[in-house]
Amino acid sequence: MRYTVAELDESNLHHNISQIKKFAPNSSIVAMVKANAYGHGIEYYAKILRNEGIEYLGFAFVDEAIEVRNLGDSGKMIVLVSAQEDEIDKYLEFNIETTFSSFDIARLFSEKAKAQSKTVFAHLFVDTGMHRDGVAPEQALKFIEKAEEFGNIKIIGICSHLSTADSDDLGFALEQMELFNRTIEYIESKGYKFKYKHLSNSAGLVNIPCKACNLVRPGISLHGLMSTPELAKKMDLRPVLSWKSKVQLIKPVKKGETVGYSLKYIAEKDTNVAVVPIGYGDGLLRNLSNRMQCLINGKRYNQIGTICMDECMFDIGNDNVGVLDEVVLIGKQGSEEISVYEIAELAGTITYEVTTLITKRVPRIIKK
Repeated sequence: MRYTVAELDESNLHHNISQIKKFAPNSSIVAMVKANAYGHGIEYYAKILRNEGIEYLGFAFVDEAIEVRNLGDSGKMIVLVSAQEDEIDKYLEFNIETTFSSFDIARLFSEKAKAQSKTVFAHLFVDTGMHRDGVAPEQALKFIEKAEEFGNIKIIGICSHLSTADSDDLGFALEQMELFNRTIEYIESKGYKFKYKHLSNSAGLVNIPCKACNLVRPGISLHGLMSTPELAKKMDLRPVLSWKSKVQLIKPVKKGETVGYSLKYIAEKDTNVAVVPIGYGDGLLRNLSNRMQCLINGKRYNQIGTICMDECMFDIGNDNVGVLDEVVLIGKQGSEEISVYEIAELAGTITYEVTTLITKRVPRIIKK
């Protein structure tokens, strides 16, 4: 196995699931595991989530869901991003639920389902102000009526998405929720009923729970993270992922010599450099060059030189660091910790991107 691995703490994942259930005691859960479970490794997450009684697995694209089907998962799955025309047969073949944001796509689903004597199970996506997915609220009733006319379609759910649930100002989120609830009330007053109503993402669970809903869609919180550490603390979440490697080489560098590509680092004094086999080909953001740190033997060391595709370098001075010593990029070592939040802030991005970018060539290992 490669020196560089993503280590997943299974007990922390179980803890996070239990916390999500506490915040949504009257709702079923769609565990959003798109993008390889936010970079954590869907093949490991799927079984654990099902064993925890998670009703749905949620994806962005149908091929992600099929990957899990092919692992032997026969449970409910939903894809949130609107389907492409050439993907419709896949939804029908693998029994995957879809969301509708387009009349044309709904019509095509109906035609395909009729030809195969199947029924499409779908959730109507209502655009409550984010203007990304969904139909306008004033078109929602007409959409349902039209779907019935098309035939072989059963709309079992209605959903939307909050754009500011993690904000200090929840005014817009409250407007979205009010519009969502009004839309449901109007449609139900015309005799239609929904088995599932869902709006809340991870931040919504904490800051603006949807009392009218019976399904929630946590994503980042499953992994023990949120957009801010303060929100994670509110839920008492525990990070699942640690990112580790080992010292592969130690190189002496003299004052005035360069380290890495493009002369981006010139040594100001004689020192030693630990070469670690991890780079942007593994998902370590290149813009962290000369900015981030690692942990070796419980001590922080500065990364120097441009981060390469497969390797990066750290200034270890004259410390007693040896080849094969553990290197922590994210996680704890001794009394020190480098969090995803720290890496995200240095990179000028969000926690979601940091973990999602960890590529599949990095082995995931489960820490029981």
